[in-house]
Amino acid sequence: METMDITLAERGQIVIPKEARDELGLKPGAKLKIRVVDGRLLIEKKVALDLSRWVGRAIDDGLTTNEALSELRGRPVPWQGVLC
Repeated sequence: METMDITLAERGQIVIPKEARDELGLKPGAKLKIRVVDGRLLIEKKVALDLSRWVGRAIDDGLTTNEALSELRGRPVPWQGVLC
């Protein structure tokens, strides 16, 4: 997504452009985190990771922890430096 210009309202409010809301899956009531980093305003989607519903439900599928996490994250398994 390219950079977009927005205008700060009188009461300090901003509107997140629809394209950005759609890309992030933001709906009314979504929680966001805001902070200032090196003179820039950073707004992030707040994601709550609740693993309690998975506790005790895991099955042994033969994957290592790294393989399972990489699969969940949608990234390839990093090379682990094993020498033969």
